[in-house]
Amino acid sequence: MAQIYYESDADLAILHEQTIAVIGFGNQGRAHALNLRDSGLKVIVGARSGGPATHQAKCDGFNTHEIAEAARLADILAIMLPDEHVPYVFEKDIQKELQNGTAKTLVFAHGFVVANKTIKLPADADVLLVAPTGPGRQVRSLYLEGAGLPALIAVEQDVSKHGLQKALAYAHGIGCTRAGAIKTTFQEETITDLFCEQAVLCGGMPELIKASFNTLVESGYQPELAYISCLKEVKLIADLLFTHGLDGMRSAISNTAKYGSVVAGPAIINEGAKRKLKEVLVNIESGAFARSFMQEAENGSPHTREFVAAEKSSKMVRTGRTLKTVLRF
Repeated sequence: MAQIYYESDADLAILHEQTIAVIGFGNQGRAHALNLRDSGLKVIVGARSGGPATHQAKCDGFNTHEIAEAARLADILAIMLPDEHVPYVFEKDIQKELQNGTAKTLVFAHGFVVANKTIKLPADADVLLVAPTGPGRQVRSLYLEGAGLPALIAVEQDVSKHGLQKALAYAHGIGCTRAGAIKTTFQEETITDLFCEQAVLCGGMPELIKASFNTLVESGYQPELAYISCLKEVKLIADLLFTHGLDGMRSAISNTAKYGSVVAGPAIINEGAKRKLKEVLVNIESGAFARSFMQEAENGSPHTREFVAAEKSSKMVRTGRTLKTVLRF
């Protein structure tokens, strides 16, 4: 059983005398900053001067600074930048502020840059992971409702010998210990997160939806019905899975659907598909995916942009746009 911590295990007071600089004010960074401030902690924001993030942070009432200045002023740096941007910003604006003799604490919301060693960690810093298991908007909305989103926490370096307590306090500050903070490692969080994104959520499931839609349409069935059946109804099953688990979903569907899943599911996800899943996992574990991703980003993400552009103009996407204008759902 995984080690899970709750609010009773976290002491927010350990951060009361600390200044937290949220570096990057996107969806995740903004949610962290707002929640930490609402929890009574001192928060400043580091972002590019004149950029939209700085404008938003000022509108939210935060003191904003250039990233290097924020890094100099803070005791804790919560690095909320996109993975591909962290190495450049870290080397240009943050690293020198970590060499001024003042020990810092680094907090990451995703383990990618640490697990794949795309930055050089300062030897005298605590390096912590507090990774909410969902998007920033949900981190914020659940906090405002008095609830929270579960988080994964880890300690990569514990120079102060209080790394776990700091991670738990930070998780408390953004509301995650209300739901539970699961202890893991940077490596485990990174691999499982990337694998799930690629194999299921953002890779496997969308491709299965597209392939199923195309199979129906190419066989002469109406694209509107194919769209509703293959894409829109996914939410119904996802909600059942989220609320009741796999066995609960099976008990809630019709006998026809249940039998169909028995005969078709294993035929689609066969031994060949399982070998492909293992290849995806090995690609992530070996660091090959991280190297490929960083190279893609350095080149301006041409393959990603081409893929997204082609998908945007596909028959399935066009069908979805049309349905939105004529159906009230």
